Amino acid sequence: MNEDYKGIPDQLSSRSQDRLEKYFKESDQGLAQFLLAKSDIGVCRNGGRRGAKYGPDAIINVFKKLADHLDKETTFNYSNVINDNCDDNFDELQKIEIENIKNSLSTKNSKNVIHIGGGHDHIYPLLKALETKHDKILVLNIDAHLDTRVDPLFHSGTPFRQFANETKKDFKLIQLGIHDFANAKSNYNELPGKGMDIYEQSLMKEWTKNFTESIGTYMNAITEDYSDYTFILSLDCDAISSDVMDAVSAVNHRGIPGHTVSEIFNWYKLRNQNQHYYGIYEYNPLFDTLSQKGARYLSALIYEVLTQN
Repeated sequence: MNEDYKGIPDQLSSRSQDRLEKYFKESDQGLAQFLLAKSDIGVCRNGGRRGAKYGPDAIINVFKKLADHLDKETTFNYSNVINDNCDDNFDELQKIEIENIKNSLSTKNSKNVIHIGGGHDHIYPLLKALETKHDKILVLNIDAHLDTRVDPLFHSGTPFRQFANETKKDFKLIQLGIHDFANAKSNYNELPGKGMDIYEQSLMKEWTKNFTESIGTYMNAITEDYSDYTFILSLDCDAISSDVMDAVSAVNHRGIPGHTVSEIFNWYKLRNQNQHYYGIYEYNPLFDTLSQKGARYLSALIYEVLTQN
């Protein structure tokens, strides 16, 4: 049977005007600036699975297809801050990414900066770039792992200790969703500066009565002493429950439910600071389902932050 597809390609193509992709333009300002870190060398150096370098494009491609419900004209722009173009030198890759992020932040001024990796090692170049702009930095990290390994060779499990050991600025790290069984004892070694507060997944579960109640009150309480700090929100996707996110190297059988992660993101977007900095790391589309379940969740997370009051 011959199907009638005459005119259908043009009709489908016309739908782009109803989608967010139309807002991706070259602009010095806008609602959001996406920094794409397309490298997973850090993951592999940490014994993880290749593929997270494809995560940024996978997430952006799904995000572009979401329906436009913005109430005014704006722009999104994005730049590639690193690619796997010098695989033999991880330290050099980090230096290149730092400079590329600094350049992007200095030439564009968006309300929201969204850094998408790759491995969690990419939070280090972001922090190194931001310390040139801010004297007091607090990272809220949603993760199953502390990523404070004491290994002498850097990778996706070392970024926070690497940064804490180097920075001269006030630095505070708050860890949410941690599992003791997923961390070596040495990961808990003290960090320089303001140190590290750890709130394990089991405690978050207790706060929220098995994740059925709001976590906002507790977010206010654990950050109230740092009102003069610039907050950065970092999500390692292996913090999320496996029923939502199994496209990571370390699938989390006791992860945080997707709605609670979303609530933390929405809590953060209401914080009063000139720019909001979001990091999303470790999503690996090679291990996602055919439905792109993980990419759809993450793109919807970004959508909530950018399009809903």
